[in-house]
Amino acid sequence: MTDADLMNPRDNVTPQLVIGLAVMAAGVLMTLDIAGIVHARDYLRYWPVVLVVIGALNLASGPARRGASVGFVQMAIGIWFLLISTRVVPHNAWLLFWPMALMFAGAMLILHTFRRGSEPIDSRDTVQMTGIFGGGNRASNANPFRGGELVAMMGGGRIDLRMATIPPGGQAVVDILCVMGGFEVLVPDTWIVDDRVAAIFGGNTNETRPRADASATLVVRGFLLFGGCNVKN
Repeated sequence: MTDADLMNPRDNVTPQLVIGLAVMAAGVLMTLDIAGIVHARDYLRYWPVVLVVIGALNLASGPARRGASVGFVQMAIGIWFLLISTRVVPHNAWLLFWPMALMFAGAMLILHTFRRGSEPIDSRDTVQMTGIFGGGNRASNANPFRGGELVAMMGGGRIDLRMATIPPGGQAVVDILCVMGGFEVLVPDTWIVDDRVAAIFGGNTNETRPRADASATLVVRGFLLFGGCNVKN
C-alpha cells in the first residue's frame, strides 16, 4: 500500500471489496445457521443491498471513472430487487423484469442512434454491424480507420481490424451496444485500446498487448446489458 492510498482511503473502497465482504458475510451467516444460532434466510434476503452499495460507489466515482450512469442503473435495480425480497412490493413483480429490460434496451438503442446521427463519418473508413437475433463477421482494411458502430440484440459477431490503420498518434472510436449479445474485436498490436464500455449484468475484457512503440489509440465505448465484448490481438 502506498502513501497515496493511506491518504485517500476511499479509493480502496471498491466494488470488489464490497462483493468480497458480502461473500464472507454470507459464509458466516450460513455457518451460524448450521450451528442453530441464527436463521440465515432472515438476513440473506437483504442481498440487493450489495448491488445498491456498488451502484453508490460507481455513482460517487463520477465521470472521471465513467461510472456515474452505470451506478445509477445499478442502484435502481438493487432498490427494486430489495423491495421485492422484503415484500414491500408484490412478489410477482419479478415478472416485470424482462419487459422493463426490453424497454430500457429500446431506449438505449434510440439514444445510440441519435448520438451516432450527430457524428457523420465516411462509411468507407468505418466498420458497421447490426446483429438482431443473428450475427456475422466483418473486416476492415481502411486507411485511415476512423471507427465504427456495433449493435447486437440477441446476436453478435466477430470484427477483424488487424489490417486497418490508425495513423501514429491518431484516434478512432468504436461504439458498441449489446443487449443479450456479444462481439469479439481483433486489433493490431500497434494500437492502444482505451476501454470505456459500461456493463450491467454483462462483461467486457481487454486482452490486447500493445507494442512498446504503439501510439495509435482505439477508443471502445458503449453499453452492455446481459452482453459481452472481448477485444484482443
